[in-house]
Parts: sequence; structure tokens; C-alpha cells
Amino acid sequence: MEEELVKKETLGNGEILDIFDCSRKISEDAYLVKMTARITVQVKEELFSREALTRASFQDIVKKTGPSVSFEYNAERNFIMKPDKEAVFQNLVDTFFDTMVPYLSKPGFPEKLVLKRYKEAG
Repeated sequence: MEEELVKKETLGNGEILDIFDCSRKISEDAYLVKMTARITVQVKEELFSREALTRASFQDIVKKTGPSVSFEYNAERNFIMKPDKEAVFQNLVDTFFDTMVPYLSKPGFPEKLVLKRYKEAG
């Protein structure tokens, strides 16, 4: 599946949100319409509160997560007719911006994401 970058936006917390159109044709006149949103957070010491670094060292966090971690969200609709494809894709983007972007823009989101990936890594 090919990704086409359709929007790049800097969030309120300084992170970059990329929106991709990952739609694909599934029949002569129908599509799977898929929107992917992705944020790649660089793991930097200044992301973390003092409290977070008392529970884990920055070096250990980087060792387990790597130099960056990603957040990815996918939304899709199946069997969309060609004339409706763009409107459906735009609706997926608009819904994502209305519901998810306020949370993703919060100042604490990058730290929480990195710490979540750190815990998942064991």
C-alpha cells in the first residue's frame, strides 16, 4: 500500500503530525479509503519531568525505545464509490482533527507516549 503525504501540521506541543492517504482501489469503481496519521517523537531528555526520570534513567529509556517513537492512527471505510472517495477521506481527516488532535497537542503527550513505549518494551 502506497502512502501519499497530504498534510503536515505542527501541533501545539511542537510535534509534527503527518496525514497520509493510504487508499487503494479494490474494484473497478470502488475503493478502500484509508487515512493514516503519524507523529514521530524524538526521545530527548528535556521531554521528561524530574519525576519520570526518578523512576527510570534517560539512558535506559533510550536503550529500550531507541532514538524515536511513533504514534500511528488509522481510519478506513470500505467499498466507497469513486465519486465519493475524496469527500469520505476528508471526513476521516476532519473527524480525526476534531476528536484526536486536541489530546495529541497537549504538552504532556510526547512524554506519555515515550514512557508508554518504554513500559511496553519491558
